Amino acid sequence: MTTHSLDPSAPRLFSHLVAENGPNYRAILNVFATAKRQFRLHLRPDDVLAEARWPDPTPSLDAVQQALGQLVEWGNLQAQPDTARVSTIEDFYRKRLLYRMTGGGEAVEAGLQTFTETLARRAELQSVALDDIRARLISIRELMAESPPDDAKIHGALRDLMHIFAGLSNNAESFMAGLARSIELQRAEVSAVMSFKTRLIDYLQRFIGDLVTRSSQIAELLVDLAPA
Repeated sequence: MTTHSLDPSAPRLFSHLVAENGPNYRAILNVFATAKRQFRLHLRPDDVLAEARWPDPTPSLDAVQQALGQLVEWGNLQAQPDTARVSTIEDFYRKRLLYRMTGGGEAVEAGLQTFTETLARRAELQSVALDDIRARLISIRELMAESPPDDAKIHGALRDLMHIFAGLSNNAESFMAGLARSIELQRAEVSAVMSFKTRLIDYLQRFIGDLVTRSSQIAELLVDLAPA
């Protein structure tokens, strides 16, 4: 039986997440990920400087080149000589590089994108679950009003309601676990932590607003069901 181990260099691909100036590294890699979706595989440092969405302040071209070199060292990017703009002997001997993402760098970007989308879906699903609870309670109220009530249909509706509550609970646990991991990853960079906290507070305010509205509606339905 063949055993497979992780590439020992793989952890270095995530080094930019906890490195100093982490937001700048993310801005650079986001440019490469966007360019790849547009079938632009190679970028020059000035392309990256112009296209990235930088956190304040915008870095200099020299700083961008240093960051690109560090990402090459970590394995997220690879570099090759840029000969397209050579017009003189001096240009030929001056160090000019083109950069593209490595296979490992692409895998990291895909994984981070999936992680972000999963957290977003979990946040959305929690609000959707509140609507599902309300809809199931309305269905149960209508079933209970029938004469005679259909026990099998009522049992099925209650079972669905139980599954929704279980899913909501599991989703909340996963969201909190993902939240803890995200905070741990971003602890080293103050600006990243503050940005993350701002997004988290915005989400919680929206969810609590939904919860307040749906809770009163759900409470009314439960009152209506109580006599039955």
